[in-house]
Amino acid sequence: MWQTISHFVMTWLDPIGVVIGLLVALPVIWTWWEVVFGEKRQRRRWFDEVRKKPGSRPAILIVDLLPGKDIVNSVERFRTSQPGLRNIPSCRIFEIRRNRSISPRDMVDLHQELRRVAGGILASGADRLHYFHAGPAVVAAIVGAELANGVQVFVYHHQDGIYRNLGPLHHRL
Repeated sequence: MWQTISHFVMTWLDPIGVVIGLLVALPVIWTWWEVVFGEKRQRRRWFDEVRKKPGSRPAILIVDLLPGKDIVNSVERFRTSQPGLRNIPSCRIFEIRRNRSISPRDMVDLHQELRRVAGGILASGADRLHYFHAGPAVVAAIVGAELANGVQVFVYHHQDGIYRNLGPLHHRL
């Protein structure tokens, strides 16, 4: 009886197990290949693009910290009307939003979120950032300090119903 079972296992189940093992291994190997070599290739391609065409990968940062006010829609309307901003893909539009007043207790979480967003801006390959702010000036100072050594930042001010570009955050003299 045991010989029949072992003969059946060796004859039929062993080859089937090998085939199933190979089929399961293929996606694992493919994923490993993409993680190791695909990501490296993408980073190299991104670096070459940034190096050859500086200033051609803009991003937008919207900081909306005023309760009861949503500036995202007005920024989006403004963005679509501007030739330099309308082609920015959604993957390079970043937002920090709160729907209540900022208190001192919120600053730690807000600063962590700002650092996460700043990392996302750098990871997206952006080399120019258009910054729209609605909220306390102290938060604008923190954003400026966080972004001062990164990409070139252009500050926008809402005045008379439209946004005005006030120029770069850091002037290179």
